[in-house]
Amino acid sequence: MFGLYMLAIYLGVAIIAAGFIMLLVVALAVGLVTHPIRTIALVFHKLAALSGGLALILALIAWFWTDHAKPDFIPCFLGSIGVIVASIIIRAFAEWILERPTRAERRAAKRTAVQFSGGTTMYMPVSEEVAMALDADRNERHDA
Repeated sequence: MFGLYMLAIYLGVAIIAAGFIMLLVVALAVGLVTHPIRTIALVFHKLAALSGGLALILALIAWFWTDHAKPDFIPCFLGSIGVIVASIIIRAFAEWILERPTRAERRAAKRTAVQFSGGTTMYMPVSEEVAMALDADRNERHDA
């Protein structure tokens, strides 16, 4: 009886893990369709963090638990340091891509109308028609 109970628990955990992986795959597919560059940058961002962390652990293991006179110490240690440096560079580049404003955000910034009232500056996103109406109203007040 205990064997069937444990089998049910293992199957339940496997089903939950499979569902979670399917959700991640669907999220990746939707991200690749809607924002392909940002999604790829996010994947590289996460993979660089994972590889850098594992390389740091390997470098510490190589430094503290390996005999420095062995011939495989230098390639292992310097390879780990190289992976750490490469992951920092890849992560910084991916972070730059992720922090850039999207095309829609840049377009919205261009459409932003600046309104001056009493010495304070207010930025309010409006449509082009509303911005033209505000400019026309402002020009009529100055012409009068």
